[in-house]
Amino acid sequence: MQSDSTWTGHHFLRETLYQDSKQKVEEPKTRVCGICEPNQTIISLPAPKEIALDPIILWDALENRQTIRSYSIEEINKWELSIILHYTQGVREKENSSHFRTVPSAGALHPFETRIIVNRVNGLKPGIYRYLPLDHALVREECHSGDHESVAKVCKNPNLFTTSAVSFIWTAVPERMIWRFGQRGWRYLFIEAGHICQNLYVTCAGLRLGVCAIGSYNDNDINCILGIDGESEFCIYMASVGKK
Repeated sequence: MQSDSTWTGHHFLRETLYQDSKQKVEEPKTRVCGICEPNQTIISLPAPKEIALDPIILWDALENRQTIRSYSIEEINKWELSIILHYTQGVREKENSSHFRTVPSAGALHPFETRIIVNRVNGLKPGIYRYLPLDHALVREECHSGDHESVAKVCKNPNLFTTSAVSFIWTAVPERMIWRFGQRGWRYLFIEAGHICQNLYVTCAGLRLGVCAIGSYNDNDINCILGIDGESEFCIYMASVGKK
């Protein structure tokens, strides 16, 4: 007899088996990501192409990639945050209605929203911000429940959030993927979250920053804090970043 955990895993695999389906004609409105609400002000970020970076050998960055859980009290620069956001969800090319980013996504659909918890970033006040990939900019977010410090309390290791210079929260909007790929799209959501976090690790290795992926957190609480319902949009992954 299968255990509950085994049944859940096999049930997910069965329900998301590949099926060749025709693409729907009408795309969902939620496909568009990174929208600035009327009451929000766009906060520009330094253009990645205008930032002079030290050359890094890819093999060295991959070799030096590691998880760091302790950070100094030093703040990170706005240009460093700009580079991290660009190489985790930034747009590198636009073609008609498609936007090709620095991470792969099935059908170039990119079903994620990126929020950051700022503690110590030069030029930004502490709080929650949302990334606008098409503008390469930020908007300040108001917490639905509590404040930005409340986020740390939902994690198994709250120190990762309280001591980091900045932390990342990626939320998934399933409809952006499911409308085209059906139930198979659920697999893609979790696969692509891994693509994003791996890019974060490699980018931070190149910038000599510490990073730690976070998967242990209270799902209901973090969704509530962000003001999302946990179904049409839900937290899928987190990570903390700071100076070593």
